[in-house]
Amino acid sequence: MRELLLTGFGAFPGVADNPTTHIAAALDGKQLPGLVVRSAVLPVAWPRVRVEVAKHVAAYDPATVVHLGVATQAVELRIEVQGTNQLQFRVADVDGNQPMDGPIEPSAPDWLITTVAVDALAVQMRAAGFATLLSHDAGGYLCNATYFSSLLAFPDRRVLFLHVPPVSEIWPLPRLTQAVAHFLALIATP
Repeated sequence: MRELLLTGFGAFPGVADNPTTHIAAALDGKQLPGLVVRSAVLPVAWPRVRVEVAKHVAAYDPATVVHLGVATQAVELRIEVQGTNQLQFRVADVDGNQPMDGPIEPSAPDWLITTVAVDALAVQMRAAGFATLLSHDAGGYLCNATYFSSLLAFPDRRVLFLHVPPVSEIWPLPRLTQAVAHFLALIATP
């Protein structure tokens, strides 16, 4: 059975309890049509995160890699269309690094776009009752850096990034987990 790598992030300045940590843990081992979910929680630290992602890809050899991040101002799910080749951290990561205005990979293109049909995914998520938008800006923090790095490093795999809103009355953790599980099921469906 093929594997899908699902990653969340740990805590970082301004987000002491990252919901993606809990979502990734809850979905680890979940069986989907033709796939099993393997989860990992990534450090909010550049460049350590690249090493961790590569380690998990080597261990699981997933057909698909889905990164989760929390968008603290969001009220909907955001499927990221592209990653940009830019490091621009608004705050330092947990290791104290704060790269400002430099490329992730100097020899790479300015942006990379996922090969997954995200338009259809967004429509299907909305049809299932989950407020979902497409986004062309994965942010200036580790979310974008992780997404771009994965798109660059794994061109032979399906790579996606999904931003979730913070836990709230509208989005309690069980509903966020249900939404991500539905998203993964859609990806798993041929």
